[in-house]
Amino acid sequence: TGPESDIVVSSRIRLARNLADTPFPPQADERSKRDAVELLRAKILENSPVEFMGYVDVQDLSRLDRQFLVERQLISRELADSKGPRGVLINQSETVSLMVNEEDHLRLQGLRSGYALNDCWQEINGLDDDLQAGIAFAFSDEFGFLTSCPTNVGTGMRVSVMLHLPALVMTKEMQKVFQAMHKMSLAVRGLYGEGSQAMGDFYQISNQTTLGRSEEQIIQKVQSVVPEILSYERRARQELIKRDRARLHDQVSRALGVLSSARQ
Repeated sequence: TGPESDIVVSSRIRLARNLADTPFPPQADERSKRDAVELLRAKILENSPVEFMGYVDVQDLSRLDRQFLVERQLISRELADSKGPRGVLINQSETVSLMVNEEDHLRLQGLRSGYALNDCWQEINGLDDDLQAGIAFAFSDEFGFLTSCPTNVGTGMRVSVMLHLPALVMTKEMQKVFQAMHKMSLAVRGLYGEGSQAMGDFYQISNQTTLGRSEEQIIQKVQSVVPEILSYERRARQELIKRDRARLHDQVSRALGVLSSARQ
């Protein structure tokens, strides 16, 4: 429903944060993880201007409920599949989710329909500032925010845009997009991020590094390439329609038939 929603499914900004003087989740024992959950849950509900629906204990959820939250992009596959105390806080409109004890103690996620990175950043940046007033995060004057994975050190930021690019796939132009993104140090991933396949021609474009760059620079870099990709995809769609409209219509209708009638 958002801007450019004929191609852009969603925009997302995620910030990774860890508690100071506390073992990071990959090295933490059960007790440390539980302490982190209790501290963060209390501090978030106390300091956050965002109204959350409450804390969801992922450890107690059924497999189906965990999968539902993954498909809604509200938690990661890693949080769904890992062990030990962990959870998520979600606001009513599902534009903000805070994952506790994923790869890092806290992952703040802003999510919007369509192409709306600036709106995501405004909301998640304000929330991050409010939380820092009441929580001591692991921070280095030299490196910035400290994270479990070295690629997130610095701002701890991951900026991503989910795109639906069937025409570039059908015209075999996707490889050129991959090569261009690689040269610009941007990552192209599948529907559920790192390590996932590009099911249904959905691709996630995101920054690869955060160290040595400001949040604004990272956002601007992603914003500089998205309009180009949208232009390529729209051009490819028009070319497919012009070349063989009847065949394309048949292909779409067959897919719709399978989607509406298949039982497995």
